[in-house]
Amino acid sequence: MKLKVGITGAHGTGKTSLAHSLVGHLKELGFNAGYIREFVRDCPLPVGTEKENSAAAQTWILCRQLIEELEAVHKYDILVCDRTVIDNYAYFLWNLRAGRLADSGLQKIAAEIFENWAHSYDIIFKLPITVPLSADGFRSTDIEWQKEIDKIISEVLSDKNIKHHIIKIASNTVRVDEILKLLNISLQPVTTERKALAELDG
Repeated sequence: MKLKVGITGAHGTGKTSLAHSLVGHLKELGFNAGYIREFVRDCPLPVGTEKENSAAAQTWILCRQLIEELEAVHKYDILVCDRTVIDNYAYFLWNLRAGRLADSGLQKIAAEIFENWAHSYDIIFKLPITVPLSADGFRSTDIEWQKEIDKIISEVLSDKNIKHHIIKIASNTVRVDEILKLLNISLQPVTTERKALAELDG
């Protein structure tokens, strides 16, 4: 079984902690599962808040997301992506709507990555806004910006008819169980032989 799982949503919605929990549980069940983290903090251009952001920075992040997914999808039977090209593109669109225009070349690159890659995920889970944003010295704590991004993500999912599941507010344990059921994965560990193979692959 080969699966690429996308977890999408605005910043501060619990994507990273859920992705870690999901991958950890899949490994306990004996699957060769892996994780792709977000790359916002790696971007050499100003990014992270509504004030320090640009279409160029979001294009860099989109390209990095694509590259990392291309590499990781061959390493794991189940790949869990903390962020997707969908939410990355939503931040790009926000910059355009905020008047931070990009040249036609960047707009074409960003749009083509989104158009050609958004449907590459076998299943997508969208996380709604849940808890108040906390300051971490990098991400914005502006709830209005978070809401704007969440709205754009919902718009592009709807406009492009991208099938997705909304994972309601709950503990990660409950959310992981719900995701495993949607993936049609048994909550019981797989055979010892398969677990040994997964460990060798890892």
